[in-house]
Amino acid sequence: MSNVIIRSFAPADRQSVRDICADTADKGEPVEDFFPDRESITDLLCAYYTDYEPQSVFVAEKDGVIAGYVMGCFDNRRYGLAMTWILIPKALWKAFCNGVFFKRQFWGIMAGMVRNWPRLFAWRKQSFHSHEGHLHIGITKAFRNQQIGAKLVNALFDHAKTRHIDALAASVHDGNPSAMKFFERAGFQITECYPMIMYNKGDYVPYQSLLYVKKV
Repeated sequence: MSNVIIRSFAPADRQSVRDICADTADKGEPVEDFFPDRESITDLLCAYYTDYEPQSVFVAEKDGVIAGYVMGCFDNRRYGLAMTWILIPKALWKAFCNGVFFKRQFWGIMAGMVRNWPRLFAWRKQSFHSHEGHLHIGITKAFRNQQIGAKLVNALFDHAKTRHIDALAASVHDGNPSAMKFFERAGFQITECYPMIMYNKGDYVPYQSLLYVKKV
């Protein structure tokens, strides 16, 4: 594929990465499908990687346009601490200022998170208290099925090797078959599976959260 450049993330890429993340966060669809405030939820999904570990972020650029990204974390413990004590409180304050707390959808999501408590803090064998790494990837619709995702993952794994990382993981919703196929083609294997609840359009929908892992 011509004209595709895989390169390290630069500060000027921050908004483009955030936009792609927000446009693809719900199984490849816009984040507004499951959360009422784009800015606060995008902070939760992106801010750690772009602001605290930008050296582990890579972007794909084609004809001057950012087509996708892969965001990596090489220390889940650091990620967990930053999320718990800095990023989640900031995002909640932004959501409050944007009036999200007064929307029924928000409280439905919060109730769903309470139901997911066992998965987040008891069932997970390789929790965010470990030093294992993980990744998150997003490709805009116009550039999918062009091998961009594979090139981005390869770039991140090459970087991980220089940092002596043993393995990287990715969490995938079982209602996202395209993501499942992508990670399986890339050599990832399912190591754990967790029952989850998602609040969607006034109802609580069960699904499975799959943990895909690949050795570096």
